[in-house]
Amino acid sequence: MIKLLFLVLISLVGGSLSASKQQIDDFLNVCIDSKHHKSKPGPEPDFFHHCSPWKDNACCKANTTKHIESDGAITLYRMKWDQCSNIKPLSKECRRFLEMDTCFYECSPNMSPWIQVDPNSKKTRRERFVNVPLCASDCDAWFEACKDEYTCSDNWGDIKTWNWTKSGNECKKPCKTFKEYYSDPTTFCNKLFNYSFKYTTGKPGEDCMVMWPNNTRINNSNVARKFAEKALSTSTGFSLSPHFMVLLFPVSLLLN
Repeated sequence: MIKLLFLVLISLVGGSLSASKQQIDDFLNVCIDSKHHKSKPGPEPDFFHHCSPWKDNACCKANTTKHIESDGAITLYRMKWDQCSNIKPLSKECRRFLEMDTCFYECSPNMSPWIQVDPNSKKTRRERFVNVPLCASDCDAWFEACKDEYTCSDNWGDIKTWNWTKSGNECKKPCKTFKEYYSDPTTFCNKLFNYSFKYTTGKPGEDCMVMWPNNTRINNSNVARKFAEKALSTSTGFSLSPHFMVLLFPVSLLLN
């Protein structure tokens, strides 16, 4: 009987570790603390240019998407994608993936599980994404589009790999193809933006996120909720009442 009581108590503790729907909603209802982001996600009434999948619930404003459409990340961050145009101009296919990535970064809601404080970038942001599970299929396609294009950095997200001038990022390293710098889709996806993404196998919309969530069958918010529930439940596990643990301790002794 005592053993049964102990098992019941343990099951109650385990049950209490699950986060509620409201807790998950509140946890996810934020935007990254950065130069161009809103404080909370919400709908945008204006024309959304290149970032249409996020229009109904976005962390970016319409003018941000206009800048992405006009010059990529130059107006936003003085970041030039086409660093080696003297050798070969960046292809439309590779540029389009970089536009989609910028939309994802600027506009995505529900990213709390991957938001961390950024100690290195004070002017443009105080937080960043780390290890967002990007679907392998997207990483493969992105690498395929860019592998024969040219760049001069093996980590675009590391500000130390660039010479920064008033006009933007200038090369420190020699121009080489993306394939020479990144070798394969996994390295490319993980390292291009300093481990903001993580090459992830699995089912899109369940195990990993897609860069362009315009398909109603693939919902990035489902992935976010899955990771949020795990994060919140784990953190709750470390905040159990000490009084409750004291109660369990003598019961466990009786089982010996």
